[in-house]
Amino acid sequence: MTTGAGPGGSPAEGKRFVRGNVALLLAAFGTVPLLLGTVFWWGTLAILPTVGVTFLIAGWIAPRAIRAPWLLPALFGGALALGVLSVLTGFLNGLSDEPYATPAFAHAGLALYTRPVSFDYANYGHPHHLFTYYVYLPLLTYAQVPGLDYRWISLAAWAGSVAWLGRDPYASAAVGMPWIALLAANGQNDFVPLLALSLALAPRHWRGAYVAEVFALALKQLANVVVFFYHVFRKEWTRALLAIVVTLAFLAPFLLTNAGAVYCRVALADPGGGCTSASASFLLLKRNYWLYPTWALAVFHAPVASALRRLRGRWRGRG
Repeated sequence: MTTGAGPGGSPAEGKRFVRGNVALLLAAFGTVPLLLGTVFWWGTLAILPTVGVTFLIAGWIAPRAIRAPWLLPALFGGALALGVLSVLTGFLNGLSDEPYATPAFAHAGLALYTRPVSFDYANYGHPHHLFTYYVYLPLLTYAQVPGLDYRWISLAAWAGSVAWLGRDPYASAAVGMPWIALLAANGQNDFVPLLALSLALAPRHWRGAYVAEVFALALKQLANVVVFFYHVFRKEWTRALLAIVVTLAFLAPFLLTNAGAVYCRVALADPGGGCTSASASFLLLKRNYWLYPTWALAVFHAPVASALRRLRGRWRGRG
């Protein structure tokens, strides 16, 4: 039976070990005010320390989780409780218009990229008016349960990803961070694609992996980037090419209807009436976009660490 004692097994070492675990959990929840800094205080640059602290904490949690089986469930349970509280009460909620906008296009049909939606919503108690075109791949708007608040779908998708990654303490700790759960509770539409990526690419072999990969290619463009470069890095050239072909196949009906609209919405991600791309700073500092590199580094931490060691060795060899 695993206990909370330290390597020597003495009561004093056990108490220090438990106190260290509690401190790690508190530090994990300390990422939440960092995330909120991207909204209220420091601007979007605060997302960078949030991501950095995530991997620092995950690196400490992973080896300790083997000796303390309660550590990861406590992290996940606390993060999930925060997410549920946020959805039910509105606490720390209202970061995005996506829980309203994403499901709103489900009845657009072939007019998905040509017919905008216009509605009012509340953001942290303040009314906002939204006029937007659909800027994602076709199936994302349909990945919902009619009548169910989209924030529950995002939160459930996050929880599913953490559960699927549960065999890897580092990956589950990084993806299970409370700031990520809070983004899910705010209804960010990235969590359905991230669940599909987890089912498709996480190092866990099962027969439905390719089906999940095809599904991921029909959701949100950043997921397609992950799938494409995953196969490129593995030198699976046919699979990388197939990812492009599958993406175009999902877009084919809309390309035949209005190729220009698809280019403006999907390629340039322009939600307005024009056809202009967002600035590089907007793309680099948008808080939810950092979910994808965070997920990739969490899931592929072992090969990434191995590659970094090889690069470090080559650099030292040149010196």
